[in-house]
Amino acid sequence: MPFSSIGGLWALLPLLVVAGCSGSASTTSADDSSATSTVVARYADTTLTLSALTSAYRSANDRPAASADSAAALEDFLEQYVNYRLKVRAARAAGLDTLRSVQREMRTYRRELARPRLMRTHVYEPVVRRLYERRQQEVDVSHILLRVGPDAPPVDTLQAYRRMQRIADSLRQGVPFGTLALRNSDDPSAQQKGERGYRGRLGFVRAGQMVAPFEDRMYSVPPDSVSGIFRTRFGYHLLKVHDRRPARPPVRLSHIMVRTGGSVASPRRFLDSLRTEIVQDSADFAELARTHSEHRPTAAEGGDLGMVESRRSLPPKFREAVAQLDSVGAVSPVVQTKYGYHLIKLTERETQPPFEQAYDRLKKQVSDRPSIERRKTQFARQVRAEAGVAVDTARLLRRAPVSSLDSLARPMLSLLDADSTADVPIATLGDSTYTLAQLAHHVTQTDGGAQMSAGEVLQDLLDQKALRYAEARLERRDPEFAAMMAEYRDGLLAFQFMQDSVWTPAARDTAALRRYYRQHREDYRFGERVRTLVLRAPTDSLLRPVASEAGASPSTSAWIRAAAGDSLVTVDTMMVSNRSAEAYKKVLTVDDGTTVGPVLHQGQSMLLFRDARLSPRPKTFEEARSGVVRDYQDRYEDQVLRRLRRRSGAETYPDRVRQAFDSQ
Repeated sequence: MPFSSIGGLWALLPLLVVAGCSGSASTTSADDSSATSTVVARYADTTLTLSALTSAYRSANDRPAASADSAAALEDFLEQYVNYRLKVRAARAAGLDTLRSVQREMRTYRRELARPRLMRTHVYEPVVRRLYERRQQEVDVSHILLRVGPDAPPVDTLQAYRRMQRIADSLRQGVPFGTLALRNSDDPSAQQKGERGYRGRLGFVRAGQMVAPFEDRMYSVPPDSVSGIFRTRFGYHLLKVHDRRPARPPVRLSHIMVRTGGSVASPRRFLDSLRTEIVQDSADFAELARTHSEHRPTAAEGGDLGMVESRRSLPPKFREAVAQLDSVGAVSPVVQTKYGYHLIKLTERETQPPFEQAYDRLKKQVSDRPSIERRKTQFARQVRAEAGVAVDTARLLRRAPVSSLDSLARPMLSLLDADSTADVPIATLGDSTYTLAQLAHHVTQTDGGAQMSAGEVLQDLLDQKALRYAEARLERRDPEFAAMMAEYRDGLLAFQFMQDSVWTPAARDTAALRRYYRQHREDYRFGERVRTLVLRAPTDSLLRPVASEAGASPSTSAWIRAAAGDSLVTVDTMMVSNRSAEAYKKVLTVDDGTTVGPVLHQGQSMLLFRDARLSPRPKTFEEARSGVVRDYQDRYEDQVLRRLRRRSGAETYPDRVRQAFDSQ
């Protein structure tokens, strides 16, 4: 069964909830101990408590708890839930869980969920959560940089390190940090007066704006303290933390700019008049920006400067004005910068979203950080330690064309051409065994594998297999995932039971369907309808030539002939009634032979030609078949459920649900 085929089950059974909850405790409006002991249903060998029912209801309806005003809904849910559990039991009794289609669907679902969940829980989430928490604060920092490239010779690296040691000694002797940055830092901004970074002072920055080693230090060093010497890809750094404060949220800004010496004789007076129009007369800021702003990149966008993550990127006077805008929609007085004169509007202030909402965006920011690979390796080594790893190094070296684990792995590629000589076990992880042939194949699957040592490739292979090992046993490590898989399996079984025992038999029993149709013929009738020709095209302009060719008094055949000449115009016949979409109902109030439109509907232009009014009449069996099948399936399902309830001795006690809430 394809993955998409179970989609209908969610609509059919809104009670698909966490499996196994029939024994779980939950929070209800009634007293917890009472809810745990109050039995609301019995079937076969199962007892269902109010606590378990409420837990299922809460999960199915995505609610934090079942409240007193939902007692009636909970009573109704009780019957649905018991029916659902009986379907699952019947499916298992019939062996539907052994069907290849069901097992294949479970493997597909598990494969789609297990690896992403494992990586999120044990690799990404710790890094993302740290970034999320750090972004709550901004840190005022200065730094001194001595540039050393990643591939610098050892002599240059040592020379730079010793020089940074001398700078650190000067700091301890009382030389101001800014003075040392001005004299020594290789960051060009350290010598640029008036710019960010002058004398090493970067100002307030926050997580996500600096390289990881720098960020780690700035959040770990106390205020008014200096870090030790550390290295990034740029070179060696010393970092000083001046202060910390709650992070200012990113803001979206718009502006209207008039250049000094431009077309406006008095820019300040001109912008003052525009501000009066905006503040007092409610003039549209964006429209005025489009008309008057001389900043071409933003004028066409209504002055929009976009979301500003760091206000340090703004010119000083501009930044000061933004700091005074205390509410969204506020407009600054006229501000002068080296670029000209500005009016600034605060158009949006971003709020810190909950962690779950921020997760995907922050994950993208950290996905290529070395810390992710380190976390992945750490987790793989943890799994290896838990499962137990053994490597037969002697056998590996005896059978592989390498002299030691430190030898290049490239010669191992020759083993790929061997028949079974390389298919010998060399390592175990838990209850799994890996061969020399797999190790040789891993050389080809690893970026730069041929340039790695045999030992490095072996460790990488075991790390990758450890992640697969943990993925295959995720239910043991993650109870919530185990519950999700059980829930999905039960839903799949209930669907398969309905497919095999209700929907298919009912749909194929033509004799029973015809009998049901005869018994309920009056339920299947056409109401008053209007037969309508509908011409659709992407734009009105495509319909105009068709209308012209069809003539002033077109007929159905004239419309069809006219539309045939344009492949972008489609023609359909439709029965329009009071139940149709509003766009089509326009033909209900005009005479036969009348054309309505063009009408815009779902992104397309339509012409509607009213052909004829059709009187109400009974549907034939073939016309009513889909509705008959649906109704007969519902009736047949009721019969099947009554039989399941009778066989299992099912009893429900909805009055106890109400009593529990009433007592509370």
